[in-house]
Amino acid sequence: MLSNVVTVREFNIYSDSHATIKALSSTTNKPLINTLSIDDNHGKRLKDNEVRACTSNVRSLNGIDAASRLVDVLGHTNKRSFGVGFVVGERLCRKVLAFTPVGERLAAIRIKANFFNISFICAHASTEEKDDEVKDTFYEQLERTYERCPRHDIKAVLGDFNARVGKEGVFGPKVGKLSLHNENSPNGLRLIDFVGARNMVISSTKFMHKKIHQPTWLSPDQETRNQIDHVVIDGRHASSVLDVCTIRGSNIDSGHYLIAANIRTRLNAAKTKEQKTQGKLDVGKLQS
Repeated sequence: MLSNVVTVREFNIYSDSHATIKALSSTTNKPLINTLSIDDNHGKRLKDNEVRACTSNVRSLNGIDAASRLVDVLGHTNKRSFGVGFVVGERLCRKVLAFTPVGERLAAIRIKANFFNISFICAHASTEEKDDEVKDTFYEQLERTYERCPRHDIKAVLGDFNARVGKEGVFGPKVGKLSLHNENSPNGLRLIDFVGARNMVISSTKFMHKKIHQPTWLSPDQETRNQIDHVVIDGRHASSVLDVCTIRGSNIDSGHYLIAANIRTRLNAAKTKEQKTQGKLDVGKLQS
């Protein structure tokens, strides 16, 4: 089964619950399990230069009939495995410039936007219990995938990083002070190292919400709650992220909640000095 999926829908149209969906996954013939989506904001008409990107890990299913509903939508498989992918709405398919499957934990998609094209990377990092070698391999692949994205694109990485990011305040503006956790986990430090080396920002720790809307994962015991799914964007376009919040009402019976990021694509207004043109000289006055 896929462990991370990105769902992409039209930005500036009303929602259509009957829209045809095309799946792009990094593995074949397997359901998409960890999802990132770009939604149309619950039927509200967004501005032409605004998008909504959502990510959710739906591999950890809680409900009794959750797996059967997922199979009905995405197809049947007897093999359980990791995998990441994107689900693209029919009206947005023509705007997909490229899809790049990297492995069972990484995939990238490039979408044509109004000003800057957008490169989304869907990621599913290893848990804390995995060996350091496995974690190093994942971040090496993530680095190569990020570097392959066109230089001038808006680059965003979304997904399940299995990383608790603290609000310790020693990492500067790369990490916000509104995280659910006070201290970083080892995976959180790895994510911060990746972000700091590329001048990126963990936007999911930048916005104030009620504590009930901060956790992204609920343990099977229904008691432990962690913020381990994140939205990361390059620092140049960090101000384009208008909000990141948890949507608890998504009916996927997963241990992970849906994470939504509102992103505005815009050009920076560059101030230019007004240049005065010099008038034509009167040569006759110089001769006199």
